[in-house]
Amino acid sequence: MATLQHSGITNALTKNLLTAGDNISDVKYISIANTADDNAFVSLFLNKGDSNYYLLFNKKITVGSTLTLNQDDNIAFNNSTKGFNLRIKLDAGRVDVVITRKI
Repeated sequence: MATLQHSGITNALTKNLLTAGDNISDVKYISIANTADDNAFVSLFLNKGDSNYYLLFNKKITVGSTLTLNQDDNIAFNNSTKGFNLRIKLDAGRVDVVITRKI
């Protein structure tokens, strides 16, 4: 398995974790760890043009906790050039994200 890491994602920020064209369509796990001293509120979504499709919406991740999504949570998506971006937005807090893919 290969992993992609994003550390220190902070509040009020929307960030692409995967951009359409990265061709990472074989995601096995997404781990989101709260690394702040307060609760994190996280939205994780697929984006294409002006449309967003939420996997999580304003999900509270408590201090010291990690949320793990797997294939049972419907995290598979088309990440080709004509596919989707995977984005994260925090309304509060700071998180690290690890994306594990099958190789």
